[in-house]
Amino acid sequence: MGLVVFRNADFIIADKPHGIPTVPLKGQEAEGTLLGMAAAECPEILSVRGHNPWECGAVHRLDTATSGLVVFARTQEAFDHLMEVQKKDLLEKTYEARVVHDDRLRGFDPPAFRLGATFTIMSYFRSYGPKSKEVRAIQDIKRADTPVLYTTYATYAGQDIMHCMITRGFRHQIRAHLAWAGLPIDGDPLYGPCTSPAATLALDCFKVGFPLAGGERFSFSKI
Repeated sequence: MGLVVFRNADFIIADKPHGIPTVPLKGQEAEGTLLGMAAAECPEILSVRGHNPWECGAVHRLDTATSGLVVFARTQEAFDHLMEVQKKDLLEKTYEARVVHDDRLRGFDPPAFRLGATFTIMSYFRSYGPKSKEVRAIQDIKRADTPVLYTTYATYAGQDIMHCMITRGFRHQIRAHLAWAGLPIDGDPLYGPCTSPAATLALDCFKVGFPLAGGERFSFSKI
């Protein structure tokens, strides 16, 4: 099986490896990105007018260091529908993270571990550090980059394993939120105790779900 793990007439789902960007930057070619690799199997995604012209049919993005499922629209009609779905916070993305315990960025106290228990992390975000490479979870809307309150639903899935679901996402949201809870992701050189830029971030988007145009709910999971 190639990178494309699901396809129908309207969209495809590709499984992004760690270390490659989802889409190119402005002015760059799609080669070497998930968009370019997925287009080798389904070239029609390049004909869709996306968030930006160079992003084509990409419905959402993952950080370069994050692996997992990304949805690409095959038609303009499907893309426009999925944009409306996202605006209504109905596109759910669920990630698995292997975490470590570190209090360096802790500002939120999660409940004690209980298998299957879910808790909610909510914050605004502001850019942080040299060249704004990082973000910080904050409670003061006046200091935020955007007046949007972002939410991560975190579930204890096993010892040091968290499942995190988001709808609307901010850059590094899950990474920063888990670090804020004292549970940074293993291998994270920005928010965890790991200092190696070559480390593999233990974060993978394993499930996506959203309503189809006909109203029925679609869900796809790797596990």
